Amino acid sequence: MHAKSYYTSLIDTLHQGDVQRRTVLSGPNLGAEALFVEDRLIASLPEVEQDWQDEQLLREHLSCAVELVVFGGGHVALELYRLATVMGYHLTIVDEREEYCNSDRFPQAKCLCQMFETVFKEDHPWIRPYFVIITRGHSFDQVCLEHCLRLPHSYIGMIGSRAKVSKTFAAMQEKGFTKAELSEVCAPIGLDINAVTAMEIALSILAQIVQYSRAGVQTVQLDSQLLQRQTLSESYIVARVVEKHGSSPCEVGFQLAMFEDGTFSGTVGGGEMEARVLSETDAMLKNDAIENHMTTFILDKEKAGALGMICGGQATVLFQRR
Repeated sequence: MHAKSYYTSLIDTLHQGDVQRRTVLSGPNLGAEALFVEDRLIASLPEVEQDWQDEQLLREHLSCAVELVVFGGGHVALELYRLATVMGYHLTIVDEREEYCNSDRFPQAKCLCQMFETVFKEDHPWIRPYFVIITRGHSFDQVCLEHCLRLPHSYIGMIGSRAKVSKTFAAMQEKGFTKAELSEVCAPIGLDINAVTAMEIALSILAQIVQYSRAGVQTVQLDSQLLQRQTLSESYIVARVVEKHGSSPCEVGFQLAMFEDGTFSGTVGGGEMEARVLSETDAMLKNDAIENHMTTFILDKEKAGALGMICGGQATVLFQRR
């Protein structure tokens, strides 16, 4: 299977739920990987003779990194944007009012200055996003909620008092939505921290989103924008953290990709270690003779600080040619 098709299959499957990735870390098929859903093979890259049930394979549960789609560009949205961008989340802001939905107000977000209903008539690259409904009116909230419930999602939260939420839910039940469907909605939105100000409300929302994103089995959260680029690119190198010991700013599954034009997306944790990974990735990109391989970065306590690690340790990175 070609890399484009492989990553397209991955995105399509992630729309429906989490995926297990199995990766070969030794032998002649080093760097080969395959995708599974409930032990059913979905795709592999490259297509090789391989026992995918081998217990020695690296097995990771994949999901998508948190991506917020925020309906409403008011004061709470602005504070939520400020907090979420610090955490590295991708955001889309939707509001038909240009003064509340523009690149000056939200420079690092995608702004859709459109009527809410219009937005849902278009295709978007969202993969089970986190929907945050904080519009300026009850009727707008209900319109957004009706559409969000029909789309794949990881979280839906809607702002409002308990009385307003109850009224909205009653109206939606009259339209055919079930109590089970409505029970998915976090409303009133956010953790109960007695929030009052816009910043406090934004903090409570983000805390709830973190709680949802970290619930259940530990997953590798893939960057949806990197995945989209992988479906379009012809040749590039992927560097993935496949093992770590001690203190480090990375986890197994952190990855970056360097493309033919020398640009890269993703991260393996930053610091000097990432600089070394980028240097090795660049060398592999420029030299076709360099095959898939792993490099272990071993750090003593004296060198740990320079590499962004606290108490030393080591991280092993798998370099894959795509």
